[in-house]
Amino acid sequence: MEINLGRDGIRNTDEVSALIYYGRYPVNSWAELYFAAVKTLYIEYPEIINKLVSKDSTRALYLRTTTIDMKKPVRIDTILYLDADRTPLEIVKALREIFRHAGVLNINMSIEIKRKSTVAEEIKTEGIKKNIDIPQIKPPITPPSTSTHSFVSPSLEVPSFMRSDSESIRKLSCKEMYIEQMKNLVKRYPERMKREAGKFLNNRRVTLAESSYRYFIEAVEIGEGLSIEVFFNEEDLKKNAQYYLKIAGK
Repeated sequence: MEINLGRDGIRNTDEVSALIYYGRYPVNSWAELYFAAVKTLYIEYPEIINKLVSKDSTRALYLRTTTIDMKKPVRIDTILYLDADRTPLEIVKALREIFRHAGVLNINMSIEIKRKSTVAEEIKTEGIKKNIDIPQIKPPITPPSTSTHSFVSPSLEVPSFMRSDSESIRKLSCKEMYIEQMKNLVKRYPERMKREAGKFLNNRRVTLAESSYRYFIEAVEIGEGLSIEVFFNEEDLKKNAQYYLKIAGK
């Protein structure tokens, strides 16, 4: 059964099996689900969640910069911890609090649960099944693939169980994939990439330069004192990506 975290109700007796957010990510417990959901939202709304730390006087979220008094602390960021020792109802309430502060009205984050039926529900369901077979669990959603672009796999900081070689927490845009690839390449091959800085490549334009270069329209710093121009259409971004992959492989 799939439950939308923004609007649907859950019970403390429900067993959770997956987080569904631009893909399906299996979890083994509510604590793991809570961590995965908050970590995911932190990637998207870091400033909102950091502000909530100081406003969490009732400990509804239990976000802290230390692990003091925490029963089951998990680290969200360098000095940001979450106490995952929460009941299902407390977890859903806490997540909705984050949605509210982030101004998210139509959240599409859902969870997959296994609901334990009460005796009354079992009798009612048994009576219905005599007339029609109603499926109780929706088929799992196939995670979106980011392998359509020939880029280096992005290295987003997400829980390991939520990543594989062909998927990430959400489907990245072509521009985001290009930025992640270039950051990875300059980290692994700094000298090779520095030699390419200032060269004309795409449509006789400079695509990689020192961070002080003033003629980029939309510059993104990638480390080692270098920046890239990302003001290109998708086709040109792919060509740039292939070029720098070749350079790195030499």
